[in-house]
Amino acid sequence: MKKSVRILFAIILILAAAYFVAAMVMVFLPEPTFATDPFPVSLSPTVVGEETTHFTMRDGADLFARRFPADSDDTILLLHGVTADSSVFNQSAAMLRETSGAEVIAVDLRGHGQSDGAAGDVVYIGQYEDDVADIVTAVRTEKPNGRLILAGHSMGGGIALRFAQLADAPNVDGYLLFAPHLGANSPTMPKPQPENAEAAVAYTQLHLPRLIGLTMLNAVSIRGLNQQPTLFFNLPDETTHTYSYRAMVNTSPSDYVAALTAVDQPLFVVVGSQDEAFVADQFPETVGQFSDGEVVVVPGETHNGIYENEAALVAVQTWLTEENLIAQTQ
Repeated sequence: MKKSVRILFAIILILAAAYFVAAMVMVFLPEPTFATDPFPVSLSPTVVGEETTHFTMRDGADLFARRFPADSDDTILLLHGVTADSSVFNQSAAMLRETSGAEVIAVDLRGHGQSDGAAGDVVYIGQYEDDVADIVTAVRTEKPNGRLILAGHSMGGGIALRFAQLADAPNVDGYLLFAPHLGANSPTMPKPQPENAEAAVAYTQLHLPRLIGLTMLNAVSIRGLNQQPTLFFNLPDETTHTYSYRAMVNTSPSDYVAALTAVDQPLFVVVGSQDEAFVADQFPETVGQFSDGEVVVVPGETHNGIYENEAALVAVQTWLTEENLIAQTQ
């Protein structure tokens, strides 16, 4: 009997060692490289009346933001997408201010733009939504009688949905999502298309072995290597172009059903029919099945064009008015 126990114990140790070694090997395989030069990044022009502001997070980090002031206690808080920063909203924020009458604040997420933090990294999984909670609390303190709409594009939309799942999240009055990243397991994620593979690899690459290895390690509560980059974009060095494991898995809900179900305020999703990142025609059914949210698909619009599309912003204004979310509309 004792011999059998020793043998079983030895087998378990061997399997555990093999598991750990396999994970470590995958984590430290060479990182992907790009065969083409980095894609250029265009800068958005500043807008007359644009101001800058800063928010202090619970860990002392400073997050930069662009403020588009208005004579209103209501606020639309904008979260940008992957590799971007708040400057991408310079035009759309001004347009949102004009159509809604609300003040608009666009934030550089941690590790992006002019905000503190290592580029494309967070200290722990969940820090993006904790940062959003701190910003919402700061805005609420400044404007206790105003309404606040949490808005986000792509990754920013995914982070907004993660925020909705926080047990102690400060209250927001609505969610406005432009082509949101609902998660890797969502029907809105496109299936790989062989004919598009070459173009996709030229722009972005996923270190799949490292992702698998780190997932294995995290499954047994080993998180000391989560700062390793797993997602790579072929962009200039001055742009946030790599994402650590902990940042990458923090960019969208781990379970889109739970995230959508957690939304307890009016939800409006707008996406372009020609979205290159997600499957646009899956949004109405997916969102409608697990929330009371409304979805508008704008004909002919793309993933990055949607937040500056006039038809989209008209639809947003209509939603804000119908839901009585903004006091001053024009």
